[in-house]
Amino acid sequence: MIVGIDGTPAIRPLLTGTEVYARSMIQALARSRDERGVRVYANAVDAPPWLTPGVEWRGIPFPRLWTHWRLRQALRRERPDVSFIPSHVLPVGLNLPSVVTIHDIGHRHEPRAYSRFAWWYLELTTRYAARRATRLIAVSQSTADDLRRFYGVPGGRVAVIHSGIDTRMQPQAPPVVARLAERLGIDEPYFLYLGRNHPRKNLPMLRRAFIDARARGLRASLVLAGPGHDARLAGDGLIVLPYIPADDLPVLYAGALGVVIPSRFEGFGFPALEAMRCGTAVIASAAGALPEIIGSAGVLLSPDDAGAWSQAMLELASDPALQQRLIEAGAARSAGFTWEAAADKTWRVLVAAATRQPATSR
Repeated sequence: MIVGIDGTPAIRPLLTGTEVYARSMIQALARSRDERGVRVYANAVDAPPWLTPGVEWRGIPFPRLWTHWRLRQALRRERPDVSFIPSHVLPVGLNLPSVVTIHDIGHRHEPRAYSRFAWWYLELTTRYAARRATRLIAVSQSTADDLRRFYGVPGGRVAVIHSGIDTRMQPQAPPVVARLAERLGIDEPYFLYLGRNHPRKNLPMLRRAFIDARARGLRASLVLAGPGHDARLAGDGLIVLPYIPADDLPVLYAGALGVVIPSRFEGFGFPALEAMRCGTAVIASAAGALPEIIGSAGVLLSPDDAGAWSQAMLELASDPALQQRLIEAGAARSAGFTWEAAADKTWRVLVAAATRQPATSR
């Protein structure tokens, strides 16, 4: 069986959760079974260096409307057994067996966090995929519930498949952590927020909580790492870093007192699992899919209670026993999230779509 994959998200230079998912899933699908034919279509000329040997590459550069024109054209011409769209935008009028991954319905939960154009784009593309894809994959039960709630998608068309974690995410030796901290100008213990600056990420609340904790004696910095953060906010213990190279991420995670995820909504939550795998405690919002993904292996708080966040940072920074309990719980929790397992379940959904069987990840 041949699966044709929209690989454009996977080749973007800045990797957020959706791009990590697309790239990791392509790699995991390609290396899992000999009978899997994987063909990647992308808005580029040359194949990326990370592409797994044996994967067919279809570089189709085009300036605009690539998904709905050139990708659709290529898929309809070559007709793979099933098309896999790892980032929710199904080509209009494809009319072939297809599987689309939906990462979240965040625009419905936090509409004020999006421009009018962005909201309508997300709404129309998600609604179209929900109605026209042969099968859907939700990266969490939370997202599957939202597909049913907002778009009436029956359970038989949706498979819940949790994503995996990059195998590079591992605890790091103290000298390695110390060298990176020195290079980045981090000279005291730190809490880490890793991700872009977006209204739904709830960073103003996190900054208020951090300022309050510092006023109450917290001897630690807060590092905001990722695209879009305002460098003018830096100072008084707040450190703003640009996008961090992938090879530095495990070290940055491993050196933190704790990773903080204050989002008002998340469809999955890669940073939580990555932090756990690197041996770092997690403080996160009890919102969206985060309780589902983290379970009892982290501290879960209301995204609106800055006082509780302030107190949690103070307690974690001053209680090594608490920190160790969370590290051990996180290691056990994160061990169950692998790309190999996600790829095996995804392949079963792709086969089901190609043969028009009910969607299931089991």
